[in-house]
Amino acid sequence: MSKLKSLSKLLPILHWLPLYQRKTFIGDLGASLIVAVLLIPQSLAYALLAGLPPQAGIYASILPLVVYAFFASSMVQSVGPMAISAAMTASALAPLAAIGSPEYSVLAASLALLSGLFLALLGLLRLGFITQLLSHPVINGFTSGAAILIIVGQIGPLLGIRLEGEHLGQLLWQLSHALPQIQVFGLVCLVLLWLAGRPLTQLLSKISYGAVLAKLSPLLLMLIISAAAYFLKINTPLTGSFSSSMPRLFWPVLNQSTFNQLWLPAITIGLAGFLQSITIAQSLALKAKRSVDSNQELIGLGAANIAAAASGGFPVNGGFSRTAVNAASGANTPLAGVMTALWIALAASWLSDYLALIPQSLLAATIILVAIRLIDFDFLIRSWRYDWRDGAAFACTVLAVLALGVMQGILAGVGLSLLLFLYRSSQPHIAVVGRIAGTEHYRNINRFNTQTNDHIVAVRIDESLYFGNSAKIQAELMHILEKAPKTQHLVLILSAVNSIDYSAMQAIGLLQENLRANQIKIHLSDVKGPVMDHLLRSEMLSTLDGKIFLSAHLAMQALSGENEDFSI
Repeated sequence: MSKLKSLSKLLPILHWLPLYQRKTFIGDLGASLIVAVLLIPQSLAYALLAGLPPQAGIYASILPLVVYAFFASSMVQSVGPMAISAAMTASALAPLAAIGSPEYSVLAASLALLSGLFLALLGLLRLGFITQLLSHPVINGFTSGAAILIIVGQIGPLLGIRLEGEHLGQLLWQLSHALPQIQVFGLVCLVLLWLAGRPLTQLLSKISYGAVLAKLSPLLLMLIISAAAYFLKINTPLTGSFSSSMPRLFWPVLNQSTFNQLWLPAITIGLAGFLQSITIAQSLALKAKRSVDSNQELIGLGAANIAAAASGGFPVNGGFSRTAVNAASGANTPLAGVMTALWIALAASWLSDYLALIPQSLLAATIILVAIRLIDFDFLIRSWRYDWRDGAAFACTVLAVLALGVMQGILAGVGLSLLLFLYRSSQPHIAVVGRIAGTEHYRNINRFNTQTNDHIVAVRIDESLYFGNSAKIQAELMHILEKAPKTQHLVLILSAVNSIDYSAMQAIGLLQENLRANQIKIHLSDVKGPVMDHLLRSEMLSTLDGKIFLSAHLAMQALSGENEDFSI
């Protein structure tokens, strides 16, 4: 029993599959059909966006969905090729091999393998917290910047012109010179697909089965446009024929050279994809009063990418819109993804000749409309109002992606997140506090009407103490004491301090030595248990002239002589 329980933690399917019911199957079946309808054209489009043949998108939409179902902790997450991961794949591989060459396809599979191994390793080692290094402003900034690059890059196939480049300047320069060669057909596709989106959805919502028709309308419109382009003999590039056979399993060979070229892109693609996946998975789980294990999702997404590599695909992850559609269409378990993979396999086998007739401009229009929904400049306004530093982080990440490219932009975003964290933690809020009359509560003297003592200065430090802020805190405390020349006791309230590193501990000891000449004693209050454990193992307590109190109120009473000494 214990072995089965341990195995079910690694394979959540062992937990929910024995409880599977008929009504659950009906919901999963309906959702799988709708998601397959969305995923088939998207998989073709994202493969072309990644610089790969169309069948690579089909391959990345079959086995990964099946494998993910075994490891997933999210009941409704829908994985597969996505616009951001496809764009990052193209950015990483373009300098290494010619687009469309066999070597390029092998490198794409190798990239998925490395990304999958990295994610699975993080999950197995329970290191999911590492993914929290990227702040939401940076994540949204990267997504918005990458979406803009995708849109500009897809203007080429949309208008029948050739655009190549990794950053916005290159793409816009080429676009300005190619405008006389544009074809109007792509613009017509874009407008019609947009009309089949929200405007038609609002119209159909007023009739019976309108929601289902709204979800199917983009595919029906794509079929009509493709048929019209074929019979009217419109001169536009087509998706082209591709293999209708199922993927043959193989294992990408990773030599030292390939590893050196791909390990960093694999990590960045993996992290970016996982952050998108876990965000939507946790949001939908919260609505359904369920939970999602981030470490298990790392394992599941890692396994899906390994499956994509073994079947000739490219990196995959969970998507915002597709997962939302999966949940809204009635999906109850990951078995919906397995059935989606089955429908895609059948469609690729039976309809490959027809899928080959889809115009590339139509697929480009599909990508553009998806990418537009990823741009979130409202977030810039909201975050700037809350804290200008968050808004600046969003804007800087967008500019980094546009100026440097997708791969360099996400690395710049990681660096910006770390710098922002270090800056904030190195500028801690320090408040001189006083007593609220008639209570035992102590608040900032600049915000409340408080009672203070000329001989006692009580200071609350609202940040953990470490090497990065110890000098700042020391300087701020000296500045506060300069304004209070009668001070005999300095009480450091550590209720918000979760840790004190060795450098900060030495800084407090040095501060006591400097204050000793002025006969000022340093006291501590509200010290948390884990912090006290470290202090007891150090020499700091022996260097302080003051005492340690359970609370600021007890410290103030004892030091002012109002009550007996309750120090520790």
